[in-house]
Amino acid sequence: MIGAAALNRDLVDVAGGRARLETPAAVLDLDLFEANMARMSAACAAAGVALRPHAKSHKCAEIARRQIAAGALGVCCAKPGELLALHAAGIDDLFLSAPVASARKIDALARAAAAGARIDLVVERPDLARAYAAAARRHGTRFGALVDLDTGLKRSGVADPAAAVAIATAIAAEDTLVYRGVQAYHGRMQHIDGFAERRAVGADVNGVLAGLIGALTAAGFAPNIVSGGGTGSFAIDGAAGILTEIQAGSYVFMDEGYASVDSTGAGHADFGPALRVAVTVIGHSSAGFAITDGGSKSFALDGPAPRVFLAGREIGRIEWCGDEFGRILPADGGAPLAVGTVVECTVPHCDPTINLHDWLHVCRGDRLVAQWPVEARGRAD
Repeated sequence: MIGAAALNRDLVDVAGGRARLETPAAVLDLDLFEANMARMSAACAAAGVALRPHAKSHKCAEIARRQIAAGALGVCCAKPGELLALHAAGIDDLFLSAPVASARKIDALARAAAAGARIDLVVERPDLARAYAAAARRHGTRFGALVDLDTGLKRSGVADPAAAVAIATAIAAEDTLVYRGVQAYHGRMQHIDGFAERRAVGADVNGVLAGLIGALTAAGFAPNIVSGGGTGSFAIDGAAGILTEIQAGSYVFMDEGYASVDSTGAGHADFGPALRVAVTVIGHSSAGFAITDGGSKSFALDGPAPRVFLAGREIGRIEWCGDEFGRILPADGGAPLAVGTVVECTVPHCDPTINLHDWLHVCRGDRLVAQWPVEARGRAD
């Protein structure tokens, strides 16, 4: 442990330590995090669908352990490197939700499976099924395999029923692959703000998915698993009754990109902003604005401007004035904060923001209660 995280180690369990953090520091509000986890777990249970949260949002083994302890099937990973980092940290029920084109990465996944990881994979072309099967055979192991379906995102997966059947056939032909079902993820649907519009898009998406499942079923490949959905669509997906498991990820942290998304039709966001970045006022601009020590090297900027909190009270917004600096825009037009003041900011986009931080500073109330490593930080491979 180095940097601000090392300097903050002595603040664990110290009263008022949260306001004394060395910064920039990723902060996890434990009360909001636990409430978010409980909310999603209860919603999935009530809808009769499983939860397989996406670890691309948090990249942290301790969070994955807590999700699994709360009833999750395991976790999804976006990249082989992310999966392997979490496996090395003790997480063994893993689902790689994107295709791979590297023989060496496929071999590394097979080695992890041979070492005890239970790994499911998505396949969107027959030659990938054969490559996975050959690697598994070399290492004396097996993979679970799902056909990757495109229901309108146009990123990966197949949209043609005949192609889906061909992939399922290729999987079933391999003795080291187990056909488990299908994945169908529609990312753009997650960020449609209005519930009614999102539900209408969801109906179209599910219509496409039902047709593809019908073709697979008619060919003898009825899926045991239908995996997809996310934080923005979990309520719609649960009510539709097609998915068997939800891949929600951002719900544990939340960000400004999701703050305006009415997930359930209640008229507001359903999860709280548990992930913050703490920054310190280091000076003042010539125009009188408080300048902080956190810029684009501490926040991913692909989202709305963060809100700024002081001692739990929202006081304004922050905008960027460099890679290392931010500028606080006070909501009430009041005097700028004093040099040395530590504030917490929500984040524009949680997934790439956590990828900038090695440690989570876990806080309950005014105390720093733990520091959790972000084991898969930087693993975009």
